[in-house]
Amino acid sequence: ISRVLLLERLREVNALIGFTRVESPDESIGQDRTAMAPISRVKPEWVPACEVHGEGIFIQFDELALRDWEAQTAVTNLDDVLLTGHRGWRNARHLSVDGDYPGIRYAMLHTLAHLLIRELALECGYNAASIRERIYAENMDIPQAGILIYTAAADSDGTLGGLIELGKPENLGRLLKQALERAKVCSSDPLCSEHDPGKDRTLHAAACHACSFVAETSCERGNRYLDRALLVPTFEHAEAGFFKGF
Repeated sequence: ISRVLLLERLREVNALIGFTRVESPDESIGQDRTAMAPISRVKPEWVPACEVHGEGIFIQFDELALRDWEAQTAVTNLDDVLLTGHRGWRNARHLSVDGDYPGIRYAMLHTLAHLLIRELALECGYNAASIRERIYAENMDIPQAGILIYTAAADSDGTLGGLIELGKPENLGRLLKQALERAKVCSSDPLCSEHDPGKDRTLHAAACHACSFVAETSCERGNRYLDRALLVPTFEHAEAGFFKGF
């Protein structure tokens, strides 16, 4: 971890730009299937929106450490496993099999964000469904490697300072260690750690409701692209963990 930023005041704005029926827009399939009805018959000059305030913790990771980790054979093998599940999932829905795969870096950061959300909810007193995530994992011209865990709700959640307090070094280090220790063994093991997304065409590997899943309102990908083996050793994969020597 290269740095941690404590965001004492964070603003989130949600805007309503259209409607869907039966099927909702999905981050993992892009906009190539779901049709959105416009909010008005003519192009609107304004749209309804709501603004809420909260607090958050931003964790940035060392780029060189991530690149060394991504080059490991065990990691590339797990990347192939997740990619196989991704292609099978899209093929079952008659979509192009090569689109919208976020990459192994995203899956690792996404899983860590889920583990921290579950751990923070136990400590800070906030409702777990009010804690959200935003993953920055683009590996383009300007590589990104960070996670934002924040709370922004219309009620008192997000205004009490509990999340900021847990982001301080003496607390965040302890919580990170606890989250990684819990992730090593799941109550659904060995079934959870042995899950192969290529066989049932799903978008997660070693992850389930007992160890990694969070509320749908908290996750930006609907509990997809998760794998505990990318963070710590599991029964099935012991060498691919980013924190295996932690």
